[in-house]
Amino acid sequence: MTLSLRATIAERTFDVALEVAAGETVAILGPNGAGKSTLLAVLAGLLRPDSGSASLAGASLFDLDGSGAAGSAGSAGSAGSAWVPPHRRGIALLEQRPLLFPHLSVRANVEFGPRSRGAGRSVARQRATQWLGEVGATELELRKPLELSGGQAQRVAVARALAADPTLLLLDEPFAALDATVAPAIRRMLGRVLVDRTVLIVTHDVLDALTLADRVIVMDSGTIVEQGPTREVLDTPRTRFTAALAGLNLVTGTRTAAGLRTAEGAELVAGVTKGAASAHPTDGVGRPAAVCVRPSAVRVSTVPPDGGNAIAETVLDIEPRGDLLRVRSATVSADLSPADVVDLDLAPGSSMWFTFDQAAARVYTL
Repeated sequence: MTLSLRATIAERTFDVALEVAAGETVAILGPNGAGKSTLLAVLAGLLRPDSGSASLAGASLFDLDGSGAAGSAGSAGSAGSAWVPPHRRGIALLEQRPLLFPHLSVRANVEFGPRSRGAGRSVARQRATQWLGEVGATELELRKPLELSGGQAQRVAVARALAADPTLLLLDEPFAALDATVAPAIRRMLGRVLVDRTVLIVTHDVLDALTLADRVIVMDSGTIVEQGPTREVLDTPRTRFTAALAGLNLVTGTRTAAGLRTAEGAELVAGVTKGAASAHPTDGVGRPAAVCVRPSAVRVSTVPPDGGNAIAETVLDIEPRGDLLRVRSATVSADLSPADVVDLDLAPGSSMWFTFDQAAARVYTL
């Protein structure tokens, strides 16, 4: 593994252990306050954990309890604490804002990366030319940062980070400050230039994970709660946060031969998800399980339906989703047309039946 980390910070209830392979891009997902930015700050050397160790490409980044568990190459010693400062870690951190030096030209900004790592002027100039070309910003080289648009500045920031040839690249919400019309182009550019690089990308957007990441890690309350190949995690989520990102309803309960029984006693029938922990209709009976169904497949009615899976719920809120309205309860959501919402006289507080067919739902053990 190129990166190995375990770290704890008691004040932030942060307790994480992870490994990342060379050339792997890993998306870090999670709600606000989950510990995503704390993870990047620990790796970048901007935040010192209470205990733990980390190594990158065989060299120690820190070993705060003298265990040497993450490797000892490059550490200050085999006993006691060791801490490598940020500028010696071979890690580049790209935040939401480009943070370019305002007094330097675009070219000088990009040259700064390799120069700060000891490269001569000619080498720095060559790398700046290479990476400005890679990110499509060659024509901007003589401009100052204040003359750039948000998308242009982010391209230059990517070029500056990669010109330093970091062993690990950390991206913290790289599209958050960009206009929605600009983000797709930057995402495509990153998809091209990050090939075969070791990258951690913190994001709230499932599209970033799908288009850029080989693997997904989901964090909550300072710990890792889900991880695995991107498609697998998003197709069979284990938490409601991940399910919401993937555009799915997640109903949990106990596995039955036909599907699932909720804690409230509702019996749900669903098809088995191929490749999930339960690959046969009777596998995992009695174990914790989940049923996933898309909001577009859920119907809402005022009376118990004649057929299909039915859950009695109270409407919490109604919000626009494109040309539809999402009707949300504590357990399940449905996407309805405005006309249907009016016909049903739906409003927060309404008691309704949420229904979906077996064919629209998938069950798997947790």
